[in-house]
Amino acid sequence: METKHNLKKKSVLVVIPTYNEEKIIEQKINQLFIFCKNNLQEYKWKIIVADNGSTDKTIKIIQQKKQKYSNLEYFHLSQPDKKGLAIKKAWLDYLVDVNIFMDADLATELKFTLPLIKGIIKEKYDLTIGSRYQKQSHCKRSLMRSVYSIFYNFILKIFFNIKLTDTHCGFKALSKSAVQKIIPKIENNGFFFDTELLVLARHHNLKIKEIPINWEDKNERKTKVKIIKTALGYLKEIIRLKYRLL
Repeated sequence: METKHNLKKKSVLVVIPTYNEEKIIEQKINQLFIFCKNNLQEYKWKIIVADNGSTDKTIKIIQQKKQKYSNLEYFHLSQPDKKGLAIKKAWLDYLVDVNIFMDADLATELKFTLPLIKGIIKEKYDLTIGSRYQKQSHCKRSLMRSVYSIFYNFILKIFFNIKLTDTHCGFKALSKSAVQKIIPKIENNGFFFDTELLVLARHHNLKIKEIPINWEDKNERKTKVKIIKTALGYLKEIIRLKYRLL
C-alpha cells in the first residue's frame, strides 16, 4: 500500500499572459513566486509567462527573472494582444493536473489560488473559476465596468443558459482532461477566449465551480480593453458561437 510520502505529487501550472507589462511584471513575478514557494509545497508547480506580442521591455525583464527562478518559463508570440492564443499554447504545451491562468496585474488576491486548486484536485471539478459577483466576494472596480459585466453575463444567460455570475474574470483553472477536451475546440484567440471556454464547457456538461474572490482593479497600468469596441466584438462572437453550436 502506498504511503503519503511516496505518492506522486500533483502538478500545477500558473500561466500569466502578458502584453507590454514592463511597468509591473518584475514585481508581480516576485510576488507570485513568494506565494507559490510558501503555499504550494505539496505540489510540483511551474509558472509560465505567455507573452503575446510585447514590444517593450517585458521579455527582457522575464529573461532576467528566469536566471533567478528555476520554476519560471516563458515564450513570446509575434501576434500582438492575443491573450487566448497565449493561454492555449501554454496549457497544451505544458499539460499538467491543474492548469491555471491569472491576469498579469494579479488583481485577484493570491490566497484564492488554493481553493482554485482544491476544486480540481480534491473536489473533482473540471473547471474552477473566480467570481467577483458572489455574495462573499469583495470587488473594487469602476461602476461602469461592474454594470457592463453584469449586463454581459445576463446576455450569456439568454443566449446559452449560462448561469454563472462572472464569466470573464481572469482567474481560472482547468483539469488535465478538461484542457484536452475543450481547449482544441476554442476558436477565439483574443479576449473572448474566456467566454467561449465556459460556453463549450457547459455544452459538454463539464462540472464548473465558482469561487468567491477578493478582486481589485489595479491602478498600476492602463487597461488595454476598450469597453464599447470590445462589447460590439463580443456580441459578434456570441452570435457566431450560438450558430456554431446549433
